[in-house]
Amino acid sequence: MKNEMYIVGAILIVGLIVLAALPKPTPIPTSQNESLKKFASYDELKSFIQANSEAQSYGGYALGGAMRETAFMTAATDKSSATPSSDYSTTNIQVAGVDEADIVKNDGKYIYTVSGNNVVIVDAYPAQDAKIVSQINLSGVSNIFINGDRLVVFGNQYNDYIDIMPFEKMSAGAPTSGATPSIVADIMMPRYPYYNTQSSFIKVYDVSDRSQPRLVRNLTASGSYSDSRMIGNHVYAITSEYVYNGGVIPMPYFMEDGIALREFPDIYYFPIPDSSYNYVNIVALNILTDETATKTFMMPSSQTNYVSQNNIYLTYQKWASYADFYDRIIDEVLIPTLPQFKQKIDEIRGYNISSTSKYNEIQTLMQNYVASLSQDQMSTLQNSMQEKMTVIQQDIERERQKTYISKISVSGSQIDYKGQGSVPGNVLNQFSMDEYNGYFRVATTVGEVWNGDSRNNVYVLDSELKQTGKLEDLAPGEKIYSARFMGDRLYLVTFKKVDPLFVIDLSNPSDPKILGKLKIPGYSDYLHPYDETHIIGIGKEAVEASDEETGQRNLNFAWYQGVKLSLFDVSDVENPKEISKFNIGDRGTDSEALYEHKAFLFDKNKGIVVIPISLREINRETNPNPEPTAYGDQTFEGAYVLSLDLVNGFGLKGRVTHLNDTEIAKMGDYWYSSGSQIRRSLYIGNTLYTLSNKMIKANSLADLSEVSMVALPFEQYGGPYYAL
Repeated sequence: MKNEMYIVGAILIVGLIVLAALPKPTPIPTSQNESLKKFASYDELKSFIQANSEAQSYGGYALGGAMRETAFMTAATDKSSATPSSDYSTTNIQVAGVDEADIVKNDGKYIYTVSGNNVVIVDAYPAQDAKIVSQINLSGVSNIFINGDRLVVFGNQYNDYIDIMPFEKMSAGAPTSGATPSIVADIMMPRYPYYNTQSSFIKVYDVSDRSQPRLVRNLTASGSYSDSRMIGNHVYAITSEYVYNGGVIPMPYFMEDGIALREFPDIYYFPIPDSSYNYVNIVALNILTDETATKTFMMPSSQTNYVSQNNIYLTYQKWASYADFYDRIIDEVLIPTLPQFKQKIDEIRGYNISSTSKYNEIQTLMQNYVASLSQDQMSTLQNSMQEKMTVIQQDIERERQKTYISKISVSGSQIDYKGQGSVPGNVLNQFSMDEYNGYFRVATTVGEVWNGDSRNNVYVLDSELKQTGKLEDLAPGEKIYSARFMGDRLYLVTFKKVDPLFVIDLSNPSDPKILGKLKIPGYSDYLHPYDETHIIGIGKEAVEASDEETGQRNLNFAWYQGVKLSLFDVSDVENPKEISKFNIGDRGTDSEALYEHKAFLFDKNKGIVVIPISLREINRETNPNPEPTAYGDQTFEGAYVLSLDLVNGFGLKGRVTHLNDTEIAKMGDYWYSSGSQIRRSLYIGNTLYTLSNKMIKANSLADLSEVSMVALPFEQYGGPYYAL
């Protein structure tokens, strides 16, 4: 009896009813009126984090999401130097004029590539004379830019032990402006030691002499490198750093050649509680001068992001505030059910104590009350509260899964915050967002496919990120697999059992409309424009589950199979058609191009599509009628080179591999070699170059005959490995 009383009392305040009712964390909307603020001191920062994080984690449960790294996608706008070919490919990008970093670049003469802990410069044209001319050894390299005679290298570095010294010791000779001495003393106090502390680097090299790269700028920023963009001669890099709430809270820092750029970094924030915070650092630098600017925004960890020629859009999902969660229970469940306690509860809320202590006081009050009730009275009370909880739960569910969008303008080295907006649902990737004629368009998925409540939406926001138009509840029970904005159109692929390709008209920002749709088996993970009226899709083929399988799982679904390329004709927007398709392999076949657009090479004039493929095939002699659940054995690792035009559709020109015959013979169910996997392809003139960690191979585009091969330094299994 005593235990039952305690449990009911706990239900009243600790929220066990709610925790049982809600299957997953529930986002609470952030007020659009919350203004951006800037911390004036270290003490202000520390007080804010401790006060708000404490409220978020009351009771030992945090309704927060897992920290995710910012995930910009990448590409490039390479320029020629020396004696280049005038005909060469550049890395696949999303926005014209907005270059994106990648693991390989070329300028029509040289190929610049990341191979393990090296950046290698290869004199690649003409192909028959290809050779390494220099290499830069750097641990933790992520990706690179090339812009004329400037090579920009990004990466991460780990410090086994960090003990930041006071500012005057760390920044001798640094320019001083902005912060007062007292603030400097506060924020630059020695940190507690942190092991495996991560920082990021941006290194700029002068490669006017490709055989002797010369380091001209060396910047370091706290946090892990996420990604970057290059617009003209300006590079914008983003790093992300988790804000630990314990002891001395580390401050973000920016250094060049080991000297701090500023004594007190500007840290901007919204006065909104959250279970955890990240420093999202933006670094802007001119690669031709010494010009540099930095800015830090403290927010929940940035997720998928988008960059236009003028703006960076940072997105994140705001998870439920535990404090708001309990306050709502008290206001909308507890007090209406037990109004006699309102005065005492209001009194406790006014105490000058922590949120945790306030909730403990209210919990004790309720437990003492419950202890005086009979069994019947407790049952009546619980039923009454449960009815009110059901209403709250439904309301919270309608508001959950909101994505928040922060707009930051960039112009040269100027970084300015412009505003924040929100939309229901989750964003898949950068291609689900777009800026066009001053409007920001975004496609989202709300809910979960597995429980049948998912639905998809398209929102149009104005320049202040206020909603202008919307198109909601598309393809109930499915989720977005790919999206591509092209001017006034959006092409959207959702999937659960079949692949609906939606053609959506956005010419009127206030009234988005579906023009047409096509349903076919399988789905596309990535959509790429062929021309204004044709779209290429790459994804997976699929086989619908049987009625028996559907009944067993109580879910309509399909079994994905091998890789599938499709060519869609959208000239008749009301009746889009799949006019060609090409299937590769059986279940288990994979391609990096499915989730990394930079691995996709297409050239309309040359009529080629090149993608990396890890091929799995089922032996039809031993298994002539395989089940759709059956996986194939690995039989090939390399690149598929396809022909493509509007008359003939897809055709196989041939395949290229970086494995020798012995390695291919060892393939089977478990064979794998990361060093041999082709990850990128490019062309210079009429030569196709494929790149893995181990080598660059050149093949003629005419017949794919091998022209040359350049072995790259690659550390594998603890030692240097060269492909010979």
